[in-house]
Amino acid sequence: MGQAMGPLFLFLLALLRLWASQALSTCKTIDMELVKRKRIEAIRGQILSKLRLDSPPQVEGGDAALLRLPEEVMSLYNSTRDMVRDMVRQQEAGKPRESPQDEYYAKEVHKFSMLPHSPSGSARSPQQCAILGFTGIQ
Repeated sequence: MGQAMGPLFLFLLALLRLWASQALSTCKTIDMELVKRKRIEAIRGQILSKLRLDSPPQVEGGDAALLRLPEEVMSLYNSTRDMVRDMVRQQEAGKPRESPQDEYYAKEVHKFSMLPHSPSGSARSPQQCAILGFTGIQ
């Protein structure tokens, strides 16, 4: 009988702890939708205060007026979008993409001879010439 009391005792102890934790919990659950709505309202209030407005401006015609764009704006947008697509296609077809590191450095290296090479090995005096030395350039 002593062995059967051990698991029963542990079960009752766990049940007691669960009941005690529920009794001590006085916090209400958080409604995340309510928090989200309050946050949006606070942000709207901040925007209105920065614009020095008491309430949102009233737009004539409602939201439908905001959705209509002039024909010139739409044609400009469409032509720009098509031009960008064509440029991307040309770049992809023309050559493989380079890494950003390869794009950073120059593609061509030029060698400049700053002093005429004399067979005797003598050069002018240092006061008369400027020498720029580049090493490692081929």
